[in-house]
Amino acid sequence: MPESSTKTVGDRRHAFLAGGGHLGCLIAAFDWASTSIGSIESWPQSLKTAVSLILRSKVPIVMLWGEDGVMIYNDGYSEFAGGRHPRLLGSKVREGWPEVADFNDNIMKVCLAGGTLAYREQMLTLDRTGKPEQVWLDLDYSPVPDESGEPAGVIAIVIETTQKVAAERWRASERDRQRQMFEQAPGFMAMLSGPQHVVDLTNAAYMQLVGHRDIIGMPIREALPEVEGQGFFELLDQVFTSGEAFVGYALKAELQRTPGAQTEERFIDLVYQPVRNPAGEVFGIFVQGVDVTDRLVAEQALRQSEMQFRTFAEAMPNHVWTASPEGLLDWFNPRVYDYSGAAAGELDGQAWAAIVHPDDIGSAAQKWQQALAAGVFYETEFRLRRRDGAYRWFIARAVPIRDADGVILRWIGTNTDIDDQKQAAQALLQSERRLQLSQNAAGIAALELDIASGTVVGSEGFWGLWGLSPRDSVHISVLENIVIPEDKDVRSNPETRRQGTAVPAVEYRIRRPDNGELRWLSRHIDFVHDETGKPVKMFGVMQDVTDRREAQARQELLTHELEHRIKNILAMVSAIASQTLRNTDIETASATFNERLRALANAHDILNKTRWTSASIREVVDNTIAAFPVARISVSGPALPINPKMALTLALAVNELATNALKYGALSTSDGQVSIEWSLQPSSETAEETRLIWRWRERGGPPVTPPARRGFGRFLIERVLGTDFGGAVQIDYHVDGVECVLNAPAPRLPTARY
Repeated sequence: MPESSTKTVGDRRHAFLAGGGHLGCLIAAFDWASTSIGSIESWPQSLKTAVSLILRSKVPIVMLWGEDGVMIYNDGYSEFAGGRHPRLLGSKVREGWPEVADFNDNIMKVCLAGGTLAYREQMLTLDRTGKPEQVWLDLDYSPVPDESGEPAGVIAIVIETTQKVAAERWRASERDRQRQMFEQAPGFMAMLSGPQHVVDLTNAAYMQLVGHRDIIGMPIREALPEVEGQGFFELLDQVFTSGEAFVGYALKAELQRTPGAQTEERFIDLVYQPVRNPAGEVFGIFVQGVDVTDRLVAEQALRQSEMQFRTFAEAMPNHVWTASPEGLLDWFNPRVYDYSGAAAGELDGQAWAAIVHPDDIGSAAQKWQQALAAGVFYETEFRLRRRDGAYRWFIARAVPIRDADGVILRWIGTNTDIDDQKQAAQALLQSERRLQLSQNAAGIAALELDIASGTVVGSEGFWGLWGLSPRDSVHISVLENIVIPEDKDVRSNPETRRQGTAVPAVEYRIRRPDNGELRWLSRHIDFVHDETGKPVKMFGVMQDVTDRREAQARQELLTHELEHRIKNILAMVSAIASQTLRNTDIETASATFNERLRALANAHDILNKTRWTSASIREVVDNTIAAFPVARISVSGPALPINPKMALTLALAVNELATNALKYGALSTSDGQVSIEWSLQPSSETAEETRLIWRWRERGGPPVTPPARRGFGRFLIERVLGTDFGGAVQIDYHVDGVECVLNAPAPRLPTARY
């Protein structure tokens, strides 16, 4: 206790707080002037007396003073308040306990009017530890009179009974649980008291056993008269007298299960247990037991069923075996021993694996363990060794046998010889596989259409032919939607299929859904009819004939292209001849004509290598200048591809420039040089466009003067070369040598067409 607080309590003005414990000190130090009851010095004697009384009490007490119910309490109440202390001291009760404000409002109203209130095991929800909790309380409320005798406050005695209530509720629930356990116990129970064995208590199972007769309070001999002479009453007397329990199994009892009906024969497991008082004296007998009649009947039926099963199993031609719930084989019919040559008992447990083929035992054992774990049907195939050492294929099946509760009692299994069927199926599979491989090798796929349902089943390669993922079947409409609309009139339709009049052999195009590719399919079909002649099935084969179709298209295109090229060549030769032979002597014209034809032939050789698809600028230039002094001709530039027309014109232009240089220009002297170079450069007009700059430049030859007339060669270079490249050619006759420049768009080859 703080020193200042001690002195304050010791003050004569606060003598009424002496002996008030910790709360007495807190009350003395509290600023009561800030509350509605005023400073402690101004308190009336009635208030001081009441405070003095509650502080000295060990019972939790709180006083609610004035209309506001200002709270003043003792140490016992502070423990009850928990985390609310010491904030409750001096607070208004409504604000101190807001969660039960309405409850306290009623207390204040009744007691300030002079009344009293008492509650026992009152349940309230209070927040004492930072979270709401249910508490049970004994509460007593009384008014506190002032000097005039009028109620000025309320004294509340608060006794928490939460633990007691919880304990009583637990005991009550435990009693209810025990009563329910007794009542719902699967075995029959009864409590008999005294030497007359009066029935005090029974459960539902006991009442069912005795036919639901009203026997409570009756001596057992009167309650169950039909039991007289069966020895049960004498056993009760013996247990009561000797104090020793009796235990019996499968005892036969004749009982009247329905009032007024004939007795029934029942079998029961029974316990008579003596019940003693604190002095050790027997005052009653607790009867407990189980009606096992149904179990005994079921066991008898099971034994009979097992005998019938064994008789049936031993007569079967199949292998028959049984296993325990854990999967250990414990019985085989004679067929197993006849087949394997094993002696009786040699295959029990897990020893059966000894006759299974080593390659099959792992899979068979794994599936057996899975069936045991899941309690489901077991089926597998394995090879079993015959007594002569040969192995044959068997299919093994087993099912679990369960009781009424679903518990597995045992497993029953069979082994059936399927070796002949297996060999036949293998042969059929190999035959089908050979057929499938043959179809695949030939690029043929088979189909089967059920006309009524429209379901199509295909062979291994059928789905890939249509651009579909492998599947079991598909509706015919799915395939019809893949056919190009323009070709749908050539395929079969529902009407022609129903009538069996669809065209047997057709070809049409499809758009593969997997990659969008256009393909040609060839289809040949035939129909299977029922006994009335109605088509029921349509069988057919299909083949992708796109390559053949494209080859035909290419052949037609090549034929047309060849005709076109021959016409162009003849036209070009005719033009060269007419221009060469014009205004010149026959000898000169012949030499010039031959040179020009040689250049043209070289260009044709280059184009023939690529099947007239393209040629390299470098190869055209190199082949053309090969007949000239190549040691004095430098060539540089990328190997750009150009089309056939460009190649022919470029070869003729280079031949003309080289011929003129050999006669009149740089190649006519021993010191002259010729440079041929080309490159791709950005366009000065459009940044996205690339230009081809091809240049012929002569140096070191005799002085050059412009020609007096324009011959065929100049026309070929300036007009034809520029036009075929889509650009322009400029020839400059510099004094030190001729310069020819081709400025054209970068060559772009056309996409191949089929």
